[in-house]
Amino acid sequence: MLKIFYLGAVLVAGPLYADAVNLESVRSGPTFVQGTTSTANVQDRIWQVLGLGRQMQIFQQEATDEAAAFAAEGMIAGSGEPWAETVARINQPARLQTLFRQGMGKVLMRSDLSLLNTALGFYETGLGRQLVPLEISARMAMLDDTVSENAQDAFRRAAARNDPRVDQINRLIEVADLVEPNVTSGLNASVAFSRGFGEGGGYDMPLSEGEMLSETWSQQDQIEADTRDWLQSFLMLAYSSLSDEQLDEYIAYAASPEGDALARALFAAYDEVFLQTSYDMGLAAALRLQGRQL
Repeated sequence: MLKIFYLGAVLVAGPLYADAVNLESVRSGPTFVQGTTSTANVQDRIWQVLGLGRQMQIFQQEATDEAAAFAAEGMIAGSGEPWAETVARINQPARLQTLFRQGMGKVLMRSDLSLLNTALGFYETGLGRQLVPLEISARMAMLDDTVSENAQDAFRRAAARNDPRVDQINRLIEVADLVEPNVTSGLNASVAFSRGFGEGGGYDMPLSEGEMLSETWSQQDQIEADTRDWLQSFLMLAYSSLSDEQLDEYIAYAASPEGDALARALFAAYDEVFLQTSYDMGLAAALRLQGRQL
């Protein structure tokens, strides 16, 4: 499945599958009575300040590259258009934007908009203005497998020589609670894919919801290890130009109420995106086995 990560401008927590984790009970909290115009303004500000239009293009490229790799390894059976083209259609940036805005609209109705505006203010001044371009550049670079592998090696070498930056990166991962949501998200994205595959008639013997969950959650340890590795290498690469003092400042922001509020809002909004696209890719894979196209 897709690597889906967010920190600042970059997604770190992907879709939570509602049947596996009760999304409303976890994240709903109090409902805030707010005007429609105010909600729309915050949504537009989130989109612009965090450079999410560029993010959607990156997500499509990540999905397409992974689809091409799967097809090359013989992991995608059936006939029809190249699997990468199918996945690219499902993940068109304009479609991702529509799904994201639908999700964010729901989130903002139960969010404290003043807290989110404070959070966004961080990205419009000082250190915050540097972070979005750094994260986007690193994520684009890591589309290249060689760059990704080199970033992992760089983190391991830094850890071996007890580089203080390693402790900072690990502290950021912990205070921002980046691992557990990603593990759950990766597992639940797989379940969404399985649901689509099953509903498209892809299984010889249909799986129950419980069987899908059990099979997927058996991958938890591996997904957790992969998630931590990816986060460490990505964050090390993205923030390599920051001083220790700047990174400490960002760690403090990530742990703050406003930083946490923005992260949770983005996590929930992206649920709308990746639950749907994961399901659609599963359905498309099943239809492909029958010589049909989504």
